[in-house]
Amino acid sequence: MGNVIPWRVLRDGQFMELWDEFYAKWRGFWMPQHKNFKTERSRLISPLTSMAIDLKVAEITEAVLGREYFIDLPDDVEDGDDEDMEAARDLLVQDLRNEGFVDQFASTALNGCLYGTGITKIQINTKIVKKPVRDSEGKLNIEEHEVVQIKPVAIEPGSFVADPGARDIDDMLGCAHEFLMPLHLIQKKQAEGVYYNDFRVNEFRAKRISENRGDTPEGNRRSQGKVGYITEYYGLIPTRMYMQAVAEGNGTVLDTSLVEAIGEFEMTEVIATIANETHLLRVIENPLETGERLMISYQHEAVPGRFYGRGVGEKASNIQRAMDAEMRARIEALAWSNNPMFAGDLTRMPPNSNMNAWPGKFWGTRGNPSEVLQEFKITGPDQNTYAHMDALERMGQQATGAADSQGLRAGVRDETATGSALAASSFIKRSKRTMFNIECYMDRLIRRVLRLKMQFESQRYPQDYEFRVRGSIGMMAREIEQQFMVNLMSVVGPDSPASMPIIMGIFEHSSSPVRGEVLAALKAAAEKQPTPEEEAAKAA
Repeated sequence: MGNVIPWRVLRDGQFMELWDEFYAKWRGFWMPQHKNFKTERSRLISPLTSMAIDLKVAEITEAVLGREYFIDLPDDVEDGDDEDMEAARDLLVQDLRNEGFVDQFASTALNGCLYGTGITKIQINTKIVKKPVRDSEGKLNIEEHEVVQIKPVAIEPGSFVADPGARDIDDMLGCAHEFLMPLHLIQKKQAEGVYYNDFRVNEFRAKRISENRGDTPEGNRRSQGKVGYITEYYGLIPTRMYMQAVAEGNGTVLDTSLVEAIGEFEMTEVIATIANETHLLRVIENPLETGERLMISYQHEAVPGRFYGRGVGEKASNIQRAMDAEMRARIEALAWSNNPMFAGDLTRMPPNSNMNAWPGKFWGTRGNPSEVLQEFKITGPDQNTYAHMDALERMGQQATGAADSQGLRAGVRDETATGSALAASSFIKRSKRTMFNIECYMDRLIRRVLRLKMQFESQRYPQDYEFRVRGSIGMMAREIEQQFMVNLMSVVGPDSPASMPIIMGIFEHSSSPVRGEVLAALKAAAEKQPTPEEEAAKAA
């Protein structure tokens, strides 16, 4: 913990206030520090940030996971038989989906859009799988077998502690994931031998993670039950320290001569689990034999020389503040103009009169009421605020790049596919930058997951496969590409040799639930078609 605590303090000082603001604006939570002036009463929050982030996350998720198989295993075997590669791809994709990869990737993409950096750790667990089977007599029995679960888990940047001296996780001295774990789960892992059980973990009350980023506008300041504060450190530590920690955990004494034989600056890549910042629960060597760290990250938009990237929340922050100020100012002005106010001569009114106004109230005056009471009216809000709001919303969409299809077509007279493509071109180009980062992140993540599966499930994964991530630029780009191929089909004609690949490409870019069946049928039909040589021989 000697490095983790100062790294955390540095991170909180630089980013925590901004991250709290981004989270509050995305959830629509008002906070006292969001006031534009002291007497402001309105608590309205513009949906600009929420809309932009939701659109971006939907676009990224569709771009990566919209296809049935989001990775390819190209076959480089000389025999040309690609069935083995297709079977390996199907198995890997099925395992990833069963282990919750889709939900975790969506959470990582959300963190990337909201905070600028998406972080994922690869978690290795063993679990007992129960399966009902019937014996020869028809009786239902339960079979149990132990399996190794390799599961990617999304991490919020506020729970991640990074070495500030490096830009990439693999280059850091170390990094840590801090989170709360219920005490009963800690005690269960101690009883199972996963954690050291030579001490009892007590409830941790000194700190709560992300107190201002909770499920209510007040944050997470309420009691969260009996939990322990867990720090998982992924990184390098001196080999001497590692050997001593393992010996103490096993209840053995390490030979002094053996410790002295280890180099002073020799380091070992470990995963260390610490409870309540004081007690070591477990320390193991990096289980991945290739030595790669089980933490992967990507930047939504890269910031040169920085680990933390630039997200949609940061790009929308200034416009969000302006829209909030505009909306609140209008509501404040409406309160003054809509609610009735009166000016009166108090010397000509009964003493201790109730000065509140409501429909049907009787006003008693000493003299002519028109002389004693007078309506005090304030002019309503400036009508230009409507135009201001439209302009700010347009600026927000330009700043974040999150515009729906209607927004892209606004002001475009050409309703053809070319006109739509021109309108969407800037959006697609901007999405490509993020997609390049995500494809690199996916490549590293799936490669490490695959290598772990090779280690722990050698029968199902007998070799190291080469693969590529089938990322694209999302639903909008697919629709434009699909329209382009439809137009191209009318040019080449149905009898052209290029017609079948074009038809297959159209269905490849579609989201139809029967896309796989149609592609399989088209592929089978293409294989049955005679070659030009066969047609020439038949004609002769």
